[in-house]
Amino acid sequence: MGMSGIAPIMHKLILFKNQPEAVQTTGYEVLMGTLYGLGALIYATRIPERWKPGRFDIAGHSHQLFHVLVVAGAYTHYHAGLVYLRWRDLEGC
Repeated sequence: MGMSGIAPIMHKLILFKNQPEAVQTTGYEVLMGTLYGLGALIYATRIPERWKPGRFDIAGHSHQLFHVLVVAGAYTHYHAGLVYLRWRDLEGC
């Protein structure tokens, strides 16, 4: 599911390769995908509580880290959206 963004990103880069906003938003999108993927990986592998059972029962377990990374991914998505909106305001639709 996360890889479904590759085709639209490539399409954007082909059409607007000379626009700095296209490159900037691509960086945000790659960072967003990395944060979401890392969160999913940590949650699926149950790290760090797998390494030290009982130590992360209150704070720092994989579910909490997953949520932190998802919020960080959403924050980068928000910033990409701001760049898109500013670009649309300057260039038009």
